[in-house]
Amino acid sequence: MNKLITKTLFLILAISSYASATEISKTFSKKDILKLADAYINNNVGVKNPVIIDIDKDGDFDILDFTKNGKVAYYKNTGSLTEPFFVLENKNFDNYEMNSFIPNGIPIPVFLADKDGDGDSDVFGITKEDSKYKAVYAENAFELDHYTLITIILVLLIIVLLIAIL
Repeated sequence: MNKLITKTLFLILAISSYASATEISKTFSKKDILKLADAYINNNVGVKNPVIIDIDKDGDFDILDFTKNGKVAYYKNTGSLTEPFFVLENKNFDNYEMNSFIPNGIPIPVFLADKDGDGDSDVFGITKEDSKYKAVYAENAFELDHYTLITIILVLLIIVLLIAIL
């Protein structure tokens, strides 16, 4: 289970790269996230294992629902940071081919928030043990400039060509 959680967290980091480009003005500790966890995990729209992130940059967290079929729905928080109330804003917010990586959707609720003040979204995975929430934290160190990305693509292209030739 821990391997699945770890793999999921790093997959979330990769697919949430769009979130690192947003301005993050507040940092959150594990304690902050754990105080908010219950209100967001037991949300009014019944989203199981939500991805919780401030999409609209208004200072409170919204919900992304990554479904089993690879679709993403966006639920806007029309309440406050501590007393959220969610409304479906966009049923087809995005589409990821996640179903091959995670066949049953996201296995745990995940908060994407800046922990260390470096301006990118870090991952807080939330588990529940003995009626208490616990947070697993992973720093977002996924930083690629366009030269590194081009190099990775070229290396992958060479590998594919070598496989095709052999």
